[in-house]
Formats: sequence, C-alpha cells, structure tokens
Amino acid sequence: MARTQDNDTVAVLRAQILRIERRSGVLAHDAARLACGATKIDAHLCGGLEQGTTHEVMGRGADTSLGYYPTRWIATILSRTTGPVAWIYTGCLNLLAEGLFQAGLSPDRLICLHAAPDRVLGMTEDILRETGLAAVVTDFDRSLGLTASRRLRLAAEGSGQTAFLLRRASRMDDTALLHPTASSTRWRVGPAPYPAGAAPVAFRPGRPCMRIELLRHRGGRAGEWIVETEHAPDHLAVASSLADRPVAPTWIAPPASLPAAGDARP
Repeated sequence: MARTQDNDTVAVLRAQILRIERRSGVLAHDAARLACGATKIDAHLCGGLEQGTTHEVMGRGADTSLGYYPTRWIATILSRTTGPVAWIYTGCLNLLAEGLFQAGLSPDRLICLHAAPDRVLGMTEDILRETGLAAVVTDFDRSLGLTASRRLRLAAEGSGQTAFLLRRASRMDDTALLHPTASSTRWRVGPAPYPAGAAPVAFRPGRPCMRIELLRHRGGRAGEWIVETEHAPDHLAVASSLADRPVAPTWIAPPASLPAAGDARP
C-alpha cells in the first residue's frame, strides 16, 4: 500500500511540474505529440497534436449537426494510440462500428458513457483527472465558455490526458461554436469543396476527400488542408494541388443514351 501511495505522489508531482513548464512555455515544442496521420499537418503542428490538453473539433455545413467527418478524423487520430478511450455523449450514441473499423479504431477500445446535457462537461472534467486512458472524447451540443473550457484544459494538463471536444450544433451558422475558449486548438472538418466550375454530383471518380481547417492554434498558426481518406485507415494523405490544368470533367451519361424503363432486359 505504501509503494502505491508513493507512486501516486510522484505522479501528482510530475503532473504539477509539467503544468508549470507548459505555462512558462518551456515545453512549447518539446511536449508529447500525437500524430494525426497526415505528414504535412503534423509538420505544421511541430510533430502532431499536443497531448495533455484539450482540442475542439466541429463539423462543416450540414455536418455541423451530424458530426460524421469530425468523428472520422478523431477516430483516425486515436487509431494510432493504444489503450481504452472514454467516449462521453448526450442523447443517442451515433457511432457505427464499421465506420470506426474503416478509420482504424477498434470499437472494443471504447468506454461509452452517457451524460445528461447539463452534466456532460462536469463528467468530462472528472474523467480527465483520471489516468490510464488513451484519450477522452466528449460529443455534445451546448455552449462552451471560457470558464468551463479552462477547467477542462487544466484537468487535462494535470493528469496528462488528451481530450477531444466534438462540438455539434443544430444550426449550420451557429456562431456559438466560434466563441473564444481556452482549448489549445480548434478544428473544423467537413467534405472537400467541389472544384470551381464543376457540377455537384452524388458520385465522383477518385478517392473521397475531406477538408480540415485549423481555425485556432494557441501559440501557433492556423492552416487548411484537403486530405484523402480511402484505403488509409491510419494514414491521411494530403491531396496534391493541381498544377496549371483543369480538373478532369466528371462523365455523366446523357439521358438519350439511357434505355427506357420498358426496354430493360434481364
């Protein structure tokens, strides 16, 4: 029992020293990093996402309420870690096991915890003070102010845990998602935009892409990338930009070349 207490005391002291060094900026570039799967994004972040702090992730457009692309990106990042992941949610758990597998994250690693909307941030803070988790993901739809976000970040810094705050909103133009917080980074992830002059279609040749925007980076610069997601469960390839040539047009069969419904043959 004494040995366990001594180990706990040492862990607390190490966490306090780490917090002091982070506040003083000593570990601005030497802090533990979590690779996000895209080499260019990791290089922009000086090696990856900083661990032991909080990161906000939100959707774009219609995905602001669904959160498909943010969930896909968070799962890709966590696929490069080991250990259990606490996934806190309100309402219904909107996770698909097959989608997690495609992102490289085994659903067996998830510890899913339901929380009432008015208790979700408090539960997140309590779990962030624990140790032994690969990360904590909180999926919620409510405002996040400076005081609450600062408490979450301090809890993460004290224990060394990393938190992803997956923020949703029922309205695509909800300005509350952009209010100032104490999180280390703020990301917006959504589908890649259609090339200029291209008509939107349901299916387009090529690998599916998503647009990742770094809206806020405490102590760093913002950025934006288009990444390919297919056939890369634990790796995201930044799509190459076009060089002095237009996008290849998408072929759509003209109506005249399609057989009438009555002419169809087995």
